[in-house]
Amino acid sequence: MKQQFFKESSSGNNILIAYFTRAENVFIENQEEIDTDATSSASLLPMGNSAIMADYIQSVVGGDLFSIVTENPYPVEYEDCLKRVTKEQNENIRPVLANHIDNMYDYDIIFIGYPNWAYTCPMAVFSFLEEYDFSGKTVIPFCTHGTGGLAGTVSDIKEILPENCEVMQPIGVYRDNISDCKDDIEKWLSEIGF
Repeated sequence: MKQQFFKESSSGNNILIAYFTRAENVFIENQEEIDTDATSSASLLPMGNSAIMADYIQSVVGGDLFSIVTENPYPVEYEDCLKRVTKEQNENIRPVLANHIDNMYDYDIIFIGYPNWAYTCPMAVFSFLEEYDFSGKTVIPFCTHGTGGLAGTVSDIKEILPENCEVMQPIGVYRDNISDCKDDIEKWLSEIGF
């Protein structure tokens, strides 16, 4: 499966919408064999939940889309993926990223999207945040989650970012509501000034 890591838009050029989604971080050789009715598999088929939210955001604010992708894909099997996630979190591992942004200095506003993985962000999101200088930038988190809500994701992001980086009000969307969340995202964007 060939992945598109970066998609430019003609408007909102100082806005970057970066996101991590499991769907773009696993290699599925035979997608037709995936049972899309199974809870653990539904989000593995492109587009992933964070990518859907990112597209909704881009439809309102413009900007460029960027998929955060690791060099080493995550296991397709849920339990195996969970083991790797747990190991990365316990050992504070920062996965190596497969793609990078050469012109981060051009962006003033960065939306950062991710799933809640075990009550924090995927460690690849921290790899992304630590790779660039966010001084003076505005960061706006958006999260897809199960019953854990935003958990510690926003506070963990704030810990990594410099003090002179503004972190705006986030949005969290329950995974079962992703397909119907466009109105909620538009309302949230309006509330924060977009």
